[in-house]
Amino acid sequence: MPTHNSETDSRAHTEHKYANTPTNPKHLKYVVLGPGPAPAGLPAAAEQVIGSYLTEVVHRLIGPARARRDILAELGAGLADATDGYRPAGLDPDQAVRAAIAEFGRPEQVADGFRAELTAAQARRTALALLRTGPLVGLLWLGAALASRIGAQLAAPWHWANMPVGARLVTHLAGIAFVIAIGGALVTVATTGRLTRWVPGWLPARPRWLGAGSAASAAIAAVAVGGTAAIDIALLALLATQAVSTPGRLAALPVAVAAVASLTRLTLTSRAARKCLTTSVACLSSPAGA
Repeated sequence: MPTHNSETDSRAHTEHKYANTPTNPKHLKYVVLGPGPAPAGLPAAAEQVIGSYLTEVVHRLIGPARARRDILAELGAGLADATDGYRPAGLDPDQAVRAAIAEFGRPEQVADGFRAELTAAQARRTALALLRTGPLVGLLWLGAALASRIGAQLAAPWHWANMPVGARLVTHLAGIAFVIAIGGALVTVATTGRLTRWVPGWLPARPRWLGAGSAASAAIAAVAVGGTAAIDIALLALLATQAVSTPGRLAALPVAVAAVASLTRLTLTSRAARKCLTTSVACLSSPAGA
């Protein structure tokens, strides 16, 4: 009676499940299987070939550094599995490595296979950063307002007495920007997490749906970043107005800390917005997202 190895059966089932799906083309099937043992006894020339191949792939990947490192490790493990799979057929290490690389495909093909994943990772990272830093910056400004006795009134800011018309307009715009920033960040987190599993695996256009969805999430994250930037600009504008009208009323240290926090976030979020837009465009231009 034949014996069964549970690990082998599981890996065979996984390969059968993903080998022919549109989202996992043939050159990625070993990567889907997850980490495997490193190829044993590879000569330096073969290791150099693998290193050059992985370098070409990673240079085509756009996204968070951590996600790219994870993909690089995943690809290395996949190449190890594929190389070991060719060794029993009588190929020497150099031939096995080159056969594995040929099966994976050209570096640009492999990079395209991960583009939607990296785009979603960039969008999610940006959105989570906004949600985490928002309360901190808000508390700093609240502390600055209370220390300067600006927020002593119970009414909403736009109802404060003697507020200039320009400052009142800026406050209204900041409120709108706040809604855009929070809404955009929450939508991005939702659409780059578990909700993506709702796209059926059997759907013929699944790669296009996932690519377009990731690109849209990155664009929404960029909009959320824009809303956050508008809030910081509005707060700094209100600070400038207050400094001109009643400079002696401001508490120097709390106001300076809040201003530095907003300026720092402005700098970082502008970079994050560019990254989101770059990954979004790259995802839409790839075969999987087109």
